[in-house]
Amino acid sequence: MKYLSKENIKQPLKYLCFMLLIIVVSAILTYLIHPDIQSTINSVSSNVPKSVERKNGFDLVVAYIINNGLKVPLQMLILGLIPVPFLYWLQPVFTAILPGILFGIVFNMSFTKGITIVFSSLPHMLTEILAFCFWIVALDRINKWMRNKISKKKNNSTQFMDEIKQLLTSYVKYVLPLIIIAAFLETYVADWISNFLN
Repeated sequence: MKYLSKENIKQPLKYLCFMLLIIVVSAILTYLIHPDIQSTINSVSSNVPKSVERKNGFDLVVAYIINNGLKVPLQMLILGLIPVPFLYWLQPVFTAILPGILFGIVFNMSFTKGITIVFSSLPHMLTEILAFCFWIVALDRINKWMRNKISKKKNNSTQFMDEIKQLLTSYVKYVLPLIIIAAFLETYVADWISNFLN
């Protein structure tokens, strides 16, 4: 069975809905808690990769692609090869929590500003998280394969290299293109939407 056949194309969308729920809950909690805004912003900013700091234009696009399209998927893959379920969810969940916190902070400061930031962030945020959801679907399978291999409760019908091949196919066909689109959206479209709404 292929990763993204018609039968299981809905799975990444289900994961996307779950990530959106995390964003909404994070935003609401942040809004209700009223954290110290400056310290929270500093804390969130410290998690921005240094490779994307002080860059703009096409250099920023490349930095986003390297970080979100190569480094993060590799980190998730390493965790996915550990025969423990859901470890590879940590990075995407963290990626979903951060914008939720920022949205909560901004809405505390100004409702109008919050609306502007949410709308300008949606295109690249949804595309990036969807890419991670496709990657999670691919990692679900290889992680299950690893656990079955160790537990021997179920015989695997495929070889490890077959699983890696399908994993890489999923990455090249779906994950990386979405990350590239998200990088261009974040670099160019987000500012345009923000300026338009302002």
